[in-house]
Amino acid sequence: MNCPRCNSAQEHLRTEYQGREGDELVWTVFYCRRCSFTWRDSEPAESIDYAEREAWFRADPDHPEKYKHNIPPADGN
Repeated sequence: MNCPRCNSAQEHLRTEYQGREGDELVWTVFYCRRCSFTWRDSEPAESIDYAEREAWFRADPDHPEKYKHNIPPADGN
């Protein structure tokens, strides 16, 4: 699995949470440490497959100035 936003490899992904029904794992939330994107693996392919996402959604962590939408960091207040 790669990040749906920046296509980073699995070693850049972190498991955030696993949803369970009883003992059965039904979905997992992942976080990409390179581009800060978070997603759930049970979402449709057009949402979480890099190849199927629209090009405007993609991000290159090596060039954040090219991101279409940036949210400034919190000021700590």
